[in-house]
Amino acid sequence: MTTLPLVCTATLHSLEESLDGERALCRNFVCRYVEMWPQRFSRIHDAVTTGHQEAAMDAALSLRSSSMMVGAARLGELAGDLIQLLECGRAGAAAKKLPALQLCGNQTTCQLTASYVNAA
Repeated sequence: MTTLPLVCTATLHSLEESLDGERALCRNFVCRYVEMWPQRFSRIHDAVTTGHQEAAMDAALSLRSSSMMVGAARLGELAGDLIQLLECGRAGAAAKKLPALQLCGNQTTCQLTASYVNAA
């Protein structure tokens, strides 16, 4: 199994192209994604640990789709893994994945900030 990169630059460039090459617009979108990470994780964490299946699924689906849009490949994959566990009713296993999800999200947002948001 190959480990996906934290950030797929090709996906970021594709997003930029879909916005008519407006790097500033894309940068703002990515910046907003980075700013929302703590809230997204908190929402997933709280829903999973309190057993709110529907809220956990909604939060995980949102994280997966937004992550894939900005090229956060590994985080998107981890969110997908969490979704599968939730679909199978394995809340305990999903809760055990939360530390890895948080670490990956923190690393991803740091890399996005350094390599894209703050890049010249």
